[in-house]
Amino acid sequence: MSSNAPELRPDAATPCAWGDAEAAFYARSIVRSGYARAVLPLLPRALPDLLDIGAGNGVLSRRMLAPGARWHAVEPQAEMQRRLQALRPALAARGIRLELSPVDWTQLDPAVAADTLLAAHLPPAQREPAAFHDAMATRWRRCMAWVVPAQAGPASFCLAGVLTPELHGADTRPVFERVLAALGPTRAPQALHFADWRYEVCFESLAAAQAHVIERLRLPPGDERRSQVLAQVAASARPGRRGLRLGCTKRSAVLLWRRD
Repeated sequence: MSSNAPELRPDAATPCAWGDAEAAFYARSIVRSGYARAVLPLLPRALPDLLDIGAGNGVLSRRMLAPGARWHAVEPQAEMQRRLQALRPALAARGIRLELSPVDWTQLDPAVAADTLLAAHLPPAQREPAAFHDAMATRWRRCMAWVVPAQAGPASFCLAGVLTPELHGADTRPVFERVLAALGPTRAPQALHFADWRYEVCFESLAAAQAHVIERLRLPPGDERRSQVLAQVAASARPGRRGLRLGCTKRSAVLLWRRD
């Protein structure tokens, strides 16, 4: 590790902020989206040994494994842990051994490593990429893969893209550009690929869709923006088979590092 590497501060790392209901909503919706179908072809496959930092519900990683593989999933969120545990019978049928570390990555045993490391939409890789890169340096032997947002639009929450910049208030510069700039030439990945897909959720009613977006924006009662948000959600929603569909286009960047 370079002596000039920026210090990664575990005390400043983003904690697992999702509650169980929010995690369950994301887990259901990301599986039904086009995310895995678009991104998986850009990732290494048939892996015998994978360290999955921030594994979530394993929407990508469980499809990257070879029969008989070892999958070390690092996931601090309780609902996501339950979803990973529920995969054990299907994994066992393929001879795959799931090792679950129910901790934040900053608490992971220093000895834990694997042939391939995956960090998909992990906040530290986006906010402190150089420091996270160096912290992971001893945890992979052959390949490291990051998946980060690449759309020219908000990456604050999944449906933020249905709103105007004035309402979502997020930075609209592609996250991958900021990540590459922070990594600099000495840490730059050997390969960079892009995948376009769509995130879409079916809500039982317009009111449910509007309530979800209001809640994700954390808008308090009486905030003058609430009426504008309600109107924009109403304008963006489309009829679905079981309610109303609300969605937006996404782009993901896959960053790959390899060692001979």
